[in-house]
Amino acid sequence: MPLTAIQDRPEVSARAIDHLHLLLGDLQIVADLGMGDVMLSAPGEYTRGPAESRRPAVGASMNVIAHTRPGTAQTAYVEDQLGREIEAGLSDFLREAWVQPTVSVYRDRNARRQVFAVPVTFESVTLAVLSLHAELGDARLSGWDLTYRDSAMDLMRMAHTCAWPAEGIPQAPGRGAPRVDDGVIRLTADDRVRFMSPNAVSAVNRVGAGPQVLGEFLTDALATALPVGKQVDEVLMGVLRGRMADYAELRHGRAAVTFRSIPLKLGGDHLGAVILCRDVSELRRRERELDSKDATIRETHHRVKNSLQTVSAMLRMQGRRAGSEEAKRGLAQAMGRVETVAMVHDAFSKTPEGAVDFDTYIARQLRTIVDLAIADARVGTVLNGRFGELPGHIVTPLALVLNEVVTNAVEHGLAERGGTVTVTATRRPCAQPLPEDAGQGGASEELVVTVEDDGAGLPDDFPLGRWAADQDSAESTRPKGLGSRIVRNLVLGELDGSITWGPGEKGGTIVETIVPLYAEPE
Repeated sequence: MPLTAIQDRPEVSARAIDHLHLLLGDLQIVADLGMGDVMLSAPGEYTRGPAESRRPAVGASMNVIAHTRPGTAQTAYVEDQLGREIEAGLSDFLREAWVQPTVSVYRDRNARRQVFAVPVTFESVTLAVLSLHAELGDARLSGWDLTYRDSAMDLMRMAHTCAWPAEGIPQAPGRGAPRVDDGVIRLTADDRVRFMSPNAVSAVNRVGAGPQVLGEFLTDALATALPVGKQVDEVLMGVLRGRMADYAELRHGRAAVTFRSIPLKLGGDHLGAVILCRDVSELRRRERELDSKDATIRETHHRVKNSLQTVSAMLRMQGRRAGSEEAKRGLAQAMGRVETVAMVHDAFSKTPEGAVDFDTYIARQLRTIVDLAIADARVGTVLNGRFGELPGHIVTPLALVLNEVVTNAVEHGLAERGGTVTVTATRRPCAQPLPEDAGQGGASEELVVTVEDDGAGLPDDFPLGRWAADQDSAESTRPKGLGSRIVRNLVLGELDGSITWGPGEKGGTIVETIVPLYAEPE
């Protein structure tokens, strides 16, 4: 039974559904603290209750709309229960819990489990029943386990009135968000430390906590790590005091610990707080190393670009001094290839993630290619479609292929009469998606690039042809010039794609290149 079944109820507001999604995102905390499976369930059939509210119909089965397993205990269910109908005895209990104002308890001695349940009510409308399914036997729980279980019960009571999860708190940090098994601190109503799990003790010791933390304010215990002579971070202080539902990070030397505070409130009374903490010192060290490596790589690309531009300038000077047109043409082509690679390295120096927005690159480079090609007439350029972001290993060979194809179109098709070169890029699903064990990891999408000119067209004796990675070499057209050999080697060897050329529909020449978009090799 998906959440849409609740969303379709006319009395359920959009805000209620948003809050239910917040609760779904934090069910893991209840499961880990309660040491049991957590479920959200709703009836398959409803009947009218007081004040036009809906309640489960008599005998209606309860269906699971969310199921989260614990990371701190063995699961009670081998198979995922999402979408399943709950057995009759437990369904009866959950239907009764739907209208109860507090946590109800169900003990199944045959299955040796106990179920704690409470209705989740938002704006006086009951949305679902939140239940914790744990092993039977509280008498065997240690003091540590009892603190965990009591904290889970407090969260369930708050979930009943939708006081938790709190709305409007920032999203968890992408890396380093603390979990229950990373460390738990329980604060009293007057903000003193009542309990710390072993992992929490280790974490706060890394950031300068003193030997005696229990019974103290966490802010006092971590006083040596708090900034001195600087403006106090109000969020950090609020989190460490358990008064603010938020995330914070505390650094002390090379050590770093993230905290998440969950204030516990019931009926307007502050009961204390559950603070989750995680030692992220090693994670932050690796992030610093990656940042340093990224900076080094960007600097290397920048220096390579500068070196290639120097080579290009030298080729330009040599071309001006060349005595024959053939020598000038050869040097100009070499300069165009060097400029192409230089601009690719320039793009890499500005893109630390490794992928390149090829549209930004080609918009600049296309005009440069045409300007460098030797042509006596005016040649225009048109760019259609989008290349999108391309993996780094595709960018350089594709740029060189486009350089050769566009240069060839200008020099052989438009040099005397002028015209327009049109480049069109399209992404589409692969006609035959490659399996993951093929090549570089499989590809489900391919890039199709066509270069078309309205020039003189191919000579009558010029063979139409196709080069493809999946083609028998004996069947393919042999390249004649250096540019053709470069294109063939890049398309077949680097891009693992295909290239086809022939006359355009309205004259001129059209060249189509197809490149499978493999994932970046690791």
